[in-house]
Amino acid sequence: MVKRICFFPILLILMILFTFQLAAEDKTAVEFYSIGKKAETTGDFYKAIEMYKSSLMLNENYYDAVSGLAHAYYGLDEYSESLKYVLQAESLDALNTDLMNLKGRIYLNTGDLADAKDIFTRVLILEENNIDAEFGLAELDIASGRILTAESRYENVLLVSPESRKALLALVMINDDAGNMKNAEAYLHQALQFYSDNAFVRFTAAKHFYQTENIDEALFHLKTALFLQPDFLQASILLCEIYMREKKYNEITAEIQKILPNNENEPILWYLLGRAQDNLEMSEEAVMSYARAISIRPDEDLSRIALENEIIESLSMDSPLRKRYAAYHIDLGQKNEVRNMLDKALKEYRRALIIDPHSIEARLLYADIYKRNGYIERYLLILSALVDEGFGTTDILDEIEIRKSMIDRTVSEKWNIDQFTAEKETNKLSIFFSNTGMNHSEGAYIIAEYMEYLLMGYENITVNSNSISDEFAYCFRTARTNRSDYFIIFHCAENERAVSIEADLYLSSTGNKLGTVQLMRTGNQMIPEAGKAAADEIHDLLPVYGRIINRKFDEVVINLGGKDGIKEGDELVILKKGSLSRSKNDFSLEFENEAVIGTYRVENADELISDGGITVDKFFDMINPGDLTFIQPEAVEADQQPPAENAQMFYTGNLFDLITKIP
Repeated sequence: MVKRICFFPILLILMILFTFQLAAEDKTAVEFYSIGKKAETTGDFYKAIEMYKSSLMLNENYYDAVSGLAHAYYGLDEYSESLKYVLQAESLDALNTDLMNLKGRIYLNTGDLADAKDIFTRVLILEENNIDAEFGLAELDIASGRILTAESRYENVLLVSPESRKALLALVMINDDAGNMKNAEAYLHQALQFYSDNAFVRFTAAKHFYQTENIDEALFHLKTALFLQPDFLQASILLCEIYMREKKYNEITAEIQKILPNNENEPILWYLLGRAQDNLEMSEEAVMSYARAISIRPDEDLSRIALENEIIESLSMDSPLRKRYAAYHIDLGQKNEVRNMLDKALKEYRRALIIDPHSIEARLLYADIYKRNGYIERYLLILSALVDEGFGTTDILDEIEIRKSMIDRTVSEKWNIDQFTAEKETNKLSIFFSNTGMNHSEGAYIIAEYMEYLLMGYENITVNSNSISDEFAYCFRTARTNRSDYFIIFHCAENERAVSIEADLYLSSTGNKLGTVQLMRTGNQMIPEAGKAAADEIHDLLPVYGRIINRKFDEVVINLGGKDGIKEGDELVILKKGSLSRSKNDFSLEFENEAVIGTYRVENADELISDGGITVDKFFDMINPGDLTFIQPEAVEADQQPPAENAQMFYTGNLFDLITKIP
């Protein structure tokens, strides 16, 4: 008897199991989403993204998971990726106002203000009292510099929703930023009444009291925030900043070592650790911490400058780290050369040589820029130094011989003067820095060293001192005590998008303000670029003057040359020694007409000295070595204002960043 196999029951069982599996998959997608949502709520965007993606692998049309990815990437400031998932979610629910508000915020953060405004306005047409859209418009007002309008919007939200945490905290931040501490504290009191167990509210309270220099109260709220949320990274960073101010460097290292295992890719932590180690004179450890910061984020400018400063000041001359970090500037210099930006290239090679003075490559590249600019004597000086130090290759020796045979008799040879050691007349500066406005704790100290280095790169500038202070009386007194000609008070500010440097220049003798240089930079190398631009503008404002070094009959040689802007055919007045004074109102030099004793006409100019004939203006010839000579510069506008949109970004950027980060 043949047994018949019945396939129907088996098929039925398989269908039931398949249906059950589909149901299980739907449920699993929901579970993944729920885990992701919980992670997003606590600020763990990395885990949220992982869970949302796992959910979508099971159900690619699951709106909540797609929307969750858009929100999570927004939380990581990955706006293009966030927008990708917003557009995908729109295909599933185009009129979801939560999604529309998120899209508006993305446009707001990418600078598409008109598109952001359109979206928030459309949301309010759909839902008249949509608070998130009102918040979006308020943030747009802040981004546009309309702070009072934004403040009014937040106040209107409180009329509808008196316990709105975001509105209360935004008003705290706006008033703190404006210096209205009493108003800020009133809103803070309300927020603490409603949300005393909220870590971010406590964190905002700590920032407020830190700003008012109530350190004990700031620490109380900060430690409460960390008790409520032990993994609250921004609270730990603020705690380290307070410890930095209090010079509690060991406490900083302890706090950072505690939180680093879960946050090792946060460059600001490595920067803070480097600063603490720097202050504890742990030079090698500090260098390694700064290096870790820039390995995570190559455009971490302050960490790089701090690292370079530490190498320059503390490491042995044969340290391999010198060559490694000088190579960065050699590479930048070569890239600038390709673009024919020789001045920028020269500055990069100079920085490379400050970091690694033994770099043969940097010295040859540095020398070559002088050759290309026509300063052959400086070029030969650098090559000759290499020969004297035992690095004279056949190519270098041949180049020296060829170049020497090609140049005419120089002013230096004619007068037997070493132009590179001849004393120059300089503008003596004292520079001061405000210690506020920087996102990086002690950032002002780093910029102070860097600006001194940049200004000392000019032949006619000497920096007598740099200090951290913006108190006018202290700066004025110190500048006079140091016998400076001018003093400068720098105010530097940074946010995630831009850095601004504002330099107020004063006459040291009277304290009169003579002008302001103000500029900003964005993008890669924004701090070095801003610093170099500020130094260039300051240099261009300062007067150039010189002295007669020697005289032979009707010819004189002076300590001004091509590098000072002197060229053949220029005519300079000659003044009695001691008769030149600095204007009380601008950067010009002043003298009495009777102080003029002659005229000097340039015939030949080396890099730093020149010679030519003189004409006597008096009945008696009174021209002697030591007498002064200069070209009165054309009037230069001292107040350099950035474009309106850039100024707006500078003044409102930090406030915008703070408010948009309120959870």
